Amino acid sequence: MTSSKTAPRGWDAGITLVELIIYIAVGALFAGILASLFISGITSQTNTRDRDVATGKAQVVTDMLQASIRNADAVHVDGGMLVARVATGTTGWECRAWALTDQKAIVYKHGTAAPGTVDTTWTPLIGPADAQGDNASVSVEGGGVPFTLTGTQLDYRFTVTAGTVTLPITGSVIAQAKTDGAVSSCW
Repeated sequence: MTSSKTAPRGWDAGITLVELIIYIAVGALFAGILASLFISGITSQTNTRDRDVATGKAQVVTDMLQASIRNADAVHVDGGMLVARVATGTTGWECRAWALTDQKAIVYKHGTAAPGTVDTTWTPLIGPADAQGDNASVSVEGGGVPFTLTGTQLDYRFTVTAGTVTLPITGSVIAQAKTDGAVSSCW
């Protein structure tokens, strides 16, 4: 007497090797597509953050420059340093200075006297040592100077780099304040 085994039918039949290989291939393809979407999303998020950091840093500096120089009666440029004597409303005049450092940063200082040389008392606005911890740097194409002065018109140009994003910044502003007498010098 021989016994013959018949293959189970229905839900307990199992799968063949060919079906298993097809399922693995489809699963791998699906996992690859998901991984690609995930990596693309992370890259996009990083690029967006870098662009936002560069844009935000540049906006802070250009807004400060525009407002201060418009309210200045005198502006002085010395290499990578810009100094302005700015009207502060009812309190009088204030010296404000911006400088491009060798560490690829733009730093700022204000007070009632000339700012002096750039040191650790200056506030970093853009650069590796800024208060927010954002990794951004500043450069000028061709290693030139970021500020040029023609009469009372200040032109500025520099590039802000954050991660993979490089943002060129250019602009002009005219000093418009008038003084009715002697004002202490800021330089």
